[in-house]
Amino acid sequence: MKFLGFVRVETLNRIQVRVHGDSMWPTLRDGDRIEAVQGPSPVVGDIVVVRHPMKHITVIKRVKRIVGDSLFIEGDNPDPIGSEDSHNFGPVPHSSIIAVIQD
Repeated sequence: MKFLGFVRVETLNRIQVRVHGDSMWPTLRDGDRIEAVQGPSPVVGDIVVVRHPMKHITVIKRVKRIVGDSLFIEGDNPDPIGSEDSHNFGPVPHSSIIAVIQD
């Protein structure tokens, strides 16, 4: 018997998230309930649940760029005033990611 490698086991916590507002429209709509997973690192294109860097709220946004330990996040709403995101408050630290939305 040969040892061919190793298996990495991760514990992933699943949480339910309810969408409030239209910043992620048309992908997500106000009132949608979606599942997110705590633990995995996001990649560009992922939708994430994030602690707002300036307010005591949680937001749902898409990762547009990752530079070092910072993520540039944006809403999907094409209306330029339809989303408060990194255009308003700059990149967010990776540590502010709560969970990643699963497809």
